[in-house]
Amino acid sequence: MATTAPGVRVQVDGITFDDIAIRPSKFRPAEIIALVPADGSIPTPAQSRDMIEKVADFFEGFQIGKVEIGRQTVETPQGTGRINAVKYDPDNIALEGLDMPLPQGQLKMERFALKSFSAANLMRWAASLKTPGQPPSPDQMLGLFRVLQGAEIKGVVSPYKNTRQFVTIDTISLNWGQLVGSIPSKANLVVKMVTPTDTANPALRPLIMAGVDKLAIDLDVGAAWTESSGAFALAPASIELGDLAKAQARFALANVPRGLFTATAPMEAMGQAAQVETGAIELSLRDGGVVDLVVAQFSRMQNVSRDTARNAIVQMIRAQGEKIAASNADVRMAIDALAGFVETSGQTLSIKLTPRAMVPLMQLMQLSQSDPESALAQFRIEASTGL
Repeated sequence: MATTAPGVRVQVDGITFDDIAIRPSKFRPAEIIALVPADGSIPTPAQSRDMIEKVADFFEGFQIGKVEIGRQTVETPQGTGRINAVKYDPDNIALEGLDMPLPQGQLKMERFALKSFSAANLMRWAASLKTPGQPPSPDQMLGLFRVLQGAEIKGVVSPYKNTRQFVTIDTISLNWGQLVGSIPSKANLVVKMVTPTDTANPALRPLIMAGVDKLAIDLDVGAAWTESSGAFALAPASIELGDLAKAQARFALANVPRGLFTATAPMEAMGQAAQVETGAIELSLRDGGVVDLVVAQFSRMQNVSRDTARNAIVQMIRAQGEKIAASNADVRMAIDALAGFVETSGQTLSIKLTPRAMVPLMQLMQLSQSDPESALAQFRIEASTGL
């Protein structure tokens, strides 16, 4: 039991260490002490960098296979917080079983973990940021990707603002790897959570009026670059909003050079990006109730029946589509599919865009802003709906 501040007491049940090893060539604590100014003055930036490097060597020289800090209790004037364990091994550093009082209510978390965390790499990254007289460069900041390879949160129940509702997180998991320079060429994000619909957010008002007081989010995004082929793919990328809708996307780029990941100057990056070509794009949207929600909102706004509102939306889609579909039969097919998607609830809308020829990505981005019709003309468009 220890008292760290007025009214705050901390109790730790125990600490265990396993598989301790020392490398004499790296374990030199005396060198760290020697770098501390004897007169008590603040170390210079150069001294601080040297000291951090020596501390990094110390972490490499004093290796521990496993560390576990047992149950911890923190008593404060606001309440008592608990942590079941803090664990460290060469693959993870994790906090388990957090139960902590907040002004809005009790926060609970089953697990928080940093994957492949390296204290020595963290020290060296921190030392690289200390350049006198100038802020860290983007490349220096990206060096954080070398310190660890991901993070994970599981089993969170947290009070939502000042309401009596809660945000619940089943999983948030972010992983990355295959570094090229300082940038990962492979990454994956998974999010599974439920959040209350915020009554103060105007964008969510249609959901609230439809009686949707919670929104379940199920997100899965993966991206990877293959050096041998120069291909970059975003697949799968899917998001599911409760029972309302599920969207999926696949996106490919070709001729992505290695230099795009290693470029350190904006102009160099732009030059590398000019080589990138657009590949196929696939999109799908499954309706689980979102179309009826849009129709109901439009019905209320126009003070008409839902059937009338649905027909009006379909006619607006077709009218807007005619403006860009007059000279492009593929676009007309996509407009017809979108109109049919709205006409009959519960369908899945699928759209695929395939480049007709080589389409430089930068050129396509510029064209989509200045001449959207010409941008669409660069692709063969396939569209369909189905139950």
